[in-house]
Amino acid sequence: MPEYFFSRLRNYYLDVATVLRGEANAASIFPNPTDIGMSRERVYAEFLKQHAPSRCNVFYGGFLFGDDGSESAQLDIIVTTDTTPQFNLHNSGYGKSFAPVEGTLAVASVKSSLNKSELEDALKNIATIPPTSPLENRINPLVYIKNYDDWPYKIIYASDGISAESLAIHLHNYYQKNPDIPWNRRPNIIHVSGKYVILRATDEMVIWDSDTLQSLPQKPGEFKLITNKPDLQGILWVLNDLQQKTTASTHINYSYFYLINRINDLP
Repeated sequence: MPEYFFSRLRNYYLDVATVLRGEANAASIFPNPTDIGMSRERVYAEFLKQHAPSRCNVFYGGFLFGDDGSESAQLDIIVTTDTTPQFNLHNSGYGKSFAPVEGTLAVASVKSSLNKSELEDALKNIATIPPTSPLENRINPLVYIKNYDDWPYKIIYASDGISAESLAIHLHNYYQKNPDIPWNRRPNIIHVSGKYVILRATDEMVIWDSDTLQSLPQKPGEFKLITNKPDLQGILWVLNDLQQKTTASTHINYSYFYLINRINDLP
């Protein structure tokens, strides 16, 4: 029966979630919090490397930069297209690197335990990601890419964390105090392993409601809490968005010629 395959595929992703959660827990053997964090970053990065489209480059982050020279704060994992320049001289042996925001598909902030302080740190860093430039004549006029100003896809992943209710309150309060942060520089997904997923709704997003058995449209910009099979949902939403952005990126004419001029102090 055809549905049997999808049942096995669901079990596959549940196994991935178990490995992701299990390896992250094993990282707690390291006594140094920095060692724990780096180990969990590696676990999540390996998950992305093993499941993202082959056109994706996944590496340990540092920061993103804009074509005007602006820089983001610390970002743990960066995913770029295969045509984006890489700066990996210091990235061997799990070091840090950096990338242009143009050509970056996703970033992830990885936390050992997501509490108020760690959440606000991740939100603050994500807010500093430089804006993407308008597509204008950089794309085939027959191709339409929605919400390009919301690139890259912004992930917060944690092996553990406070309750969904507490985190939702802290999330709401943070943006109440910082209303100037645009919606496209807020996380697309917050995934606390084994507990919950919070999605930021975008245009035309619909989510299946298991209580009403209906697909309910979501108001763009609002955060939606999911507690049903959170690890499965956290994996599927991330991989789906990566696949969509990877496909869309093939239609964008990325150019990095400006680097020559900027490095040579030319306008």
